[in-house]
Amino acid sequence: MIQKLALKSADSSGGSLVVVLDFVRRIDEVESFVKTKMTMMQVHVDAMDKKIESEVGGLRRELSDKIEENAGEKLGELGPWNF
Repeated sequence: MIQKLALKSADSSGGSLVVVLDFVRRIDEVESFVKTKMTMMQVHVDAMDKKIESEVGGLRRELSDKIEENAGEKLGELGPWNF
């Protein structure tokens, strides 16, 4: 798309085709660079997401165990009122 716009502007303004092709080449390089960096960032985000999920899962299990333990103690304190 950018190449078409650049070529049209070169034709209409009488600009040099070499300059336009260099401009298009630079844009392609930047697009490639951005795509590569975005892919790398996505890999890091996915890794961090898995790490966070693992940590949260561990904390949930730990909290659940503590709740069950405390609930058992409180029910034991009720004595004969234990249902």
